[in-house]
Amino acid sequence: MIISTKYDVGHTFYVPRVRKQTTQQELHFEGETWYKDIEIYVPSVAVKKVVYIEIKAGRHIGIVYGVKNITDEVDLISHYYPEANINNYTEEEAMSVAEEYAEENKEYFGN
Repeated sequence: MIISTKYDVGHTFYVPRVRKQTTQQELHFEGETWYKDIEIYVPSVAVKKVVYIEIKAGRHIGIVYGVKNITDEVDLISHYYPEANINNYTEEEAMSVAEEYAEENKEYFGN
């Protein structure tokens, strides 16, 4: 039986990320210094790589991809995604999605 997969081992793709960061704003007024915490949402893009494929054949064929972050050398844990949950964004498309969520002041960790 030959089962074709949508992605191969080694395939890389981009995912949108939006992280909330807290910064301090400093205000000087009448000789006193005041601080205010401001939440900002920072859009970014992560690069992921398919490191293995798990296929289960029975009544239905199930394909699950083991994916790792390329930028996290410390991250040794693979994340598992069914084929339908992988959005094959280009870097520009992923950044556009991240910027949309950042404008709405929402954190987002797409897969």
